[in-house]
Amino acid sequence: MKRPPLFLRIKIQEQRALPGCWLPLFLLVPLALALLIVLSPLILVVYIIRRLRRRRKLLPLGLRVALGVLCSPRGVVAACDLLCSTPGLRIDVTNPDERVHISVI
Repeated sequence: MKRPPLFLRIKIQEQRALPGCWLPLFLLVPLALALLIVLSPLILVVYIIRRLRRRRKLLPLGLRVALGVLCSPRGVVAACDLLCSTPGLRIDVTNPDERVHISVI
């Protein structure tokens, strides 16, 4: 079973070694849920207004398609699968003077 990432480790190495930074991603989930609860009335009002003004196409086609996919159940499942597949991701950017290492655990 897939699980979402728990930590994000960022390490920047310059001429002298600096300690890395560990960010606990699991603490962001309660904050995101609280933000969703606070913004849900606004989202509902925008959705109702958008449905009432359906004939006028205010958004470009690409943005309408992206919003339609992300707001559908299939889009939510795909976003969850994408998020759960990020543990183990490593990003290394190297420059002659410095190096940036990001890893998702």
